Amino acid sequence: PSLDWLVDVQPGDLVILVDYFGFPCDSSCAILAKEQGALVLEDACQALLSTAVGQFSDFALFSPRKFLGVPDGGILTLSCKVDFPRTSAASGLNSPPAEWWLKALSATILRREFDIHGGSRRWFELSQSVEKGHPVGHYAMSELSRMLLMHGFDYPAMEQRRVENYKLLADKLGDSALFPSLSPGVVPLGFPIRVKNRDQIRRMLFEHEIYPPLHWPIQGLVPQEFKDSHQLSADIMTLPCDQRYSSREMNKMAQFILQELRV
Repeated sequence: PSLDWLVDVQPGDLVILVDYFGFPCDSSCAILAKEQGALVLEDACQALLSTAVGQFSDFALFSPRKFLGVPDGGILTLSCKVDFPRTSAASGLNSPPAEWWLKALSATILRREFDIHGGSRRWFELSQSVEKGHPVGHYAMSELSRMLLMHGFDYPAMEQRRVENYKLLADKLGDSALFPSLSPGVVPLGFPIRVKNRDQIRRMLFEHEIYPPLHWPIQGLVPQEFKDSHQLSADIMTLPCDQRYSSREMNKMAQFILQELRV
């Protein structure tokens, strides 16, 4: 990708780099931006479990909710000398609004029940409501989320399952993969593919209770002159390959997609 935009970076600017789908951003961008006096924020919300994240940035932002069953919370790390207030209850951070937090917790529990037993998709409607009503302000992570993140998950096992599932899908669907192979240390958010009949394939997967998200709908947000971006947005979807799924489920999903691609 072009680095021409770096000529416009000024001292005191904040440059935001994104670790898409768990793949760390180009470190040269961070290094060059910092050399020009900018601060660099690495959006690592999709790279919670990847290594080599945030090594060349001033800040790294993580979103555990994208990977784990926690109702709320985010993590910001810093490696620069910026004087932030202490992030404790004593410094004035409030607890999340109770009504919103209880709804977020319910969505998390219902999603877990759905993953195990199937049935009602009430979790999806509730999750959409939670996202739309997400509070904006100085809120602390709930104690439940903090304790779960510290003691409630087997991170190495999660990393291994995600990597194994990704490699299995890459072996079956490599021709459609946005990233045909994993770099060392990358733990993927999902398995993004690009296909011309994306919406048709996605509807077929819905019928088999497989729900690949879209990253990201940009209609009405990005000017139409960026034709390549709009075409990518129309073709791309992310197949789930996280720790909830076994190799059997990965093979079945790949088989469904290959059958549809042959039609």
